[in-house]
Amino acid sequence: MFLVTLTYERPLEEIDALLDAHYTNPDGVFARGLVRLAGRLEPRTGGLMVLAGSRAEVEAAVAADPFVTSGAATATIVEFHPTRLAPTEQWPTP
Repeated sequence: MFLVTLTYERPLEEIDALLDAHYTNPDGVFARGLVRLAGRLEPRTGGLMVLAGSRAEVEAAVAADPFVTSGAATATIVEFHPTRLAPTEQWPTP
């Protein structure tokens, strides 16, 4: 699995203008079914995604993200191997 952090490099107005393209990009992480968990950071300086797939799939999908291709955000990809999972009833409600 992979943790991907997006760090915004442009004003939020530019980020907001790219949100629809970020979510609907046919080559992106959402369309490829890689996303297991995703959300904004607080304060709103970027986002975090937990992705499942091969490194090549993740790297290609992240590189194709409109935030990244436009230079509005930079991405950091970290691979990890989960060894524990809390029961879902212990997870906070968004």
